Amino acid sequence: MNPATLEFSIERYALYPPAPSASGDAERLPEDFNEWVDTKGDRFRDTFSRICFYLAARYMTPTDATHNETVIVGTEYGNLEAMLRFQRQARLDHKALSAQQFPYATTSSASTFINISQHIGGGNATLNAGVLTPALAMLHGLLHLQDHDQAKSHVFVGDTYCPEARDDIVRQVPSATRVSSGVSYLSLTQGNQFSAVIRFEKDAQQSLKTLPGDARLFLDSGSRALLAAQCPPDDNADDTT
Repeated sequence: MNPATLEFSIERYALYPPAPSASGDAERLPEDFNEWVDTKGDRFRDTFSRICFYLAARYMTPTDATHNETVIVGTEYGNLEAMLRFQRQARLDHKALSAQQFPYATTSSASTFINISQHIGGGNATLNAGVLTPALAMLHGLLHLQDHDQAKSHVFVGDTYCPEARDDIVRQVPSATRVSSGVSYLSLTQGNQFSAVIRFEKDAQQSLKTLPGDARLFLDSGSRALLAAQCPPDDNADDTT
């Protein structure tokens, strides 16, 4: 398949926690969380939503009415923590359910409330594509820049893993004993600071043969084990997922 080259610039970026760690750092909220996030209804939120709101409040620049903006959240497990809490409470005592709980117990609640809190009236999407989630969230953001004038894409990618999410990962990949929670944020704007070459291949081994010798790949541990020696070296030597 012929590759597509998309140009873009990065206005802002942020990551929490600042470095990958299997010690549960992402389950602990930033020390200045309450300084940036409105805590109204916070007791109903999950950790993933809280961190998305924090990154949005602290790092997103004030919205400009002349820009066509969209919010994209790419996540495999998202606010599973809140959804499970809601379901358990409904099973135990449905009469005690609060209407304030439900908005945070939907699959798109994080992206929706980012739009609301930051007064963004443009697009909104929540994507889950398994291990391809980061790539497709980025692609969605880049395509938005191509299709609109004065466009901006706010892309959030990551997961904070509740116990059920960790159990699901181990069931699928028994060797994934170390899983790092984390959420990243990118503000993408039109420009030519960077370029991304997008190409979809049915055969990963064949596509690797066309890469230049200095190419650098960042793969999950399952893909690296599958492709083995065909992979160029990367910056992660410990296979931390």
